[in-house]
Amino acid sequence: MPLGNGDIGINAWVEPSGDLVFYIGKTDAWGEFGQLYKVGRVRVSLSVQGVPLLTGKNFRWTLHLEEGAIRVCTDHGEACVWVDANHPNIHLHAEGPAGLTGVIQLEIWRTARRQLAAGENHCLLTGSPSPVYHDSDTLLESSEPELAWCHHNSTSSWAENLSLQGLEGLTRDPDDDPLLNRAFGGVIRGPGLVKATRNSLVSERTGSSFTATVTVLTQRVHSAEEWLKAARRISQESPTALNDPAWKKHIGWWQDFWSRSRIEAGGSEEAHAVTAGYVLQRFLNAGAGRGEFPIKFNGSIFTADWKVPDEDYDADYRRWGPGYWHQNTRLPYWSMLYSGDFEMLRPYFERYRRILPVARERCRKFCGHDGAIFLETMNFWGGYLEHNYGWPGQREAGLAGHLSQNQYIRHHNSSGLEVVHHALMFYRFTGDESFLRETVLPLAEAILDYYDLHYLRVGGKLHLTPAQSIEQWWDVENPLPEIAGLTACLNGLLALPAHFVPTARRASWLRLRTELPPIPFHGQPTVFAPADRVVGPPKNVENPELYAVFPYHLCHLNSADREIGIRTFDQRKHQHDHGWAQDGIQAALLGLTEAARQSVVRRFTAPSAFARFPAFWGPNADWIPDQDHGCAAMHALQLMAMQSIGDEIHRLPAWPKGWDVEFKLHGAGNTIGECRFREGRIEG
Repeated sequence: MPLGNGDIGINAWVEPSGDLVFYIGKTDAWGEFGQLYKVGRVRVSLSVQGVPLLTGKNFRWTLHLEEGAIRVCTDHGEACVWVDANHPNIHLHAEGPAGLTGVIQLEIWRTARRQLAAGENHCLLTGSPSPVYHDSDTLLESSEPELAWCHHNSTSSWAENLSLQGLEGLTRDPDDDPLLNRAFGGVIRGPGLVKATRNSLVSERTGSSFTATVTVLTQRVHSAEEWLKAARRISQESPTALNDPAWKKHIGWWQDFWSRSRIEAGGSEEAHAVTAGYVLQRFLNAGAGRGEFPIKFNGSIFTADWKVPDEDYDADYRRWGPGYWHQNTRLPYWSMLYSGDFEMLRPYFERYRRILPVARERCRKFCGHDGAIFLETMNFWGGYLEHNYGWPGQREAGLAGHLSQNQYIRHHNSSGLEVVHHALMFYRFTGDESFLRETVLPLAEAILDYYDLHYLRVGGKLHLTPAQSIEQWWDVENPLPEIAGLTACLNGLLALPAHFVPTARRASWLRLRTELPPIPFHGQPTVFAPADRVVGPPKNVENPELYAVFPYHLCHLNSADREIGIRTFDQRKHQHDHGWAQDGIQAALLGLTEAARQSVVRRFTAPSAFARFPAFWGPNADWIPDQDHGCAAMHALQLMAMQSIGDEIHRLPAWPKGWDVEFKLHGAGNTIGECRFREGRIEG
């Protein structure tokens, strides 16, 4: 079972022996090569006169969503685990009969520097001319009754990564290195616990309860000892598991979270299953959505040592490695608008704001003009993944420095447009003017400058070539995703109040909008086309022609071209309802009720064959738990219940007549839409 406080997460389970075990993950536990490590693994053994507390009759193992806690109960006693919503602490408290004693043990598996095998080095410096290593963790010696450990990055791939890509000018200040000297780990303490061995604490005497706290910290420091001082101070100052006010504030956070929005579908078995899937995926988002960095699409912070055929590696492994794929990263964040989980959207946008200087320098150096280029796949600091960019000797001769060796993403630059469009919608929903000034407008100006300055005009219209239509078509002219993205962004920016945009900038955006080519169409009857001109065969299983529907919302319930969108959807070549596919979202936006229903039912009733927790989807194309799979279904269900289009709120635009529902969702202008639908009638 997973738990998390938005930054720190655990995967917990009880073994047949009665031991409670959990992995610890953290959103900023980046290793030397930018891989997102697990922080550690902890084992707790509880017994009464040699009898395990957590075995025996009436074993119950329950995730309490309303209080963000796991409870394990047997006839012998009970244990409760939670990750404090307001502090960096994992708490365990157990109660049983007199004579209860416990042992808490730290299990480190990165005990020595180890070269990664080819398979477990999945997209992590693939093809590197040098070996790739997992460095070891350090068990820190302490005279105090505590266990402390950390992983301290004494090396970093950051400077080499940027220098490989011709961006060595960004590496002059070592203090800018986000990996070097990053340390992450934990301190374990508890009342009445004493050292048993170097890696375990034990109850000093028997009693009727056992309490322990793991304080988790990431900090850039020059030594493990410096990290320990900081972690110990936080541990000593933090509330303990027995602190009742802290527990009440923890529950209060979860109560506020669940009360801000909801979708409760009923009336049939499949509707109840869909509700369960929606709730559990939102719970996973909350568990990992408040850290410094965006949720990792390929497992989030809840990876474990899954035993998948041909992929039997430890909990640090994930398909596609350490990088962010924008097409995958975005999907959890689209659902957060309607659920009102706005604080969880901020790390996503903040990452793009933070790496804007890298995107600007790439454009300036290799394109010779202002603007910014955001890549489809990149490390969290904005550099290409090395195997995508191409190691020396692997790149094509004469390939420009801002282009990748990997042709799937060579001209795939449209992610920046979607980020701006998404950010404009965030502003429309929240009215946050500081966010508009500090994040939206700087990103918009840089990204639109790139398109304005980089491409020639033919017949007075922007001519987008060389280009590709996402990963599907590698050689196109005027791809629909770019044209739809430019249209959506410019429409949104030009609709802003005049005082936000300088006159000269507004004039340039008005001009650019008149220079956009029309959305590509073909056929009789007309459907959207992936581009004006396509050369060569398709390379993936995507439907870029439907980007006019989602993510850019140009074709919708009220638009004049809705029938074109419906025909395009009906004729789409690739129909699939797993992983990062967006069929359900697009169906709901077009008001195609049955297609949307089938999509969310298929997704939310297809748990992983390799994990017991029902919302650990996957692996699909990515890894377990697949964050795209559940989040795409979340957003589709939201759009079936409510759509915020312009100044209008549409209730139940694609809701199955045989399903009941109560919902509370957020819309533009800080509006909240609520509805109760029973037996085919709206009751409120």
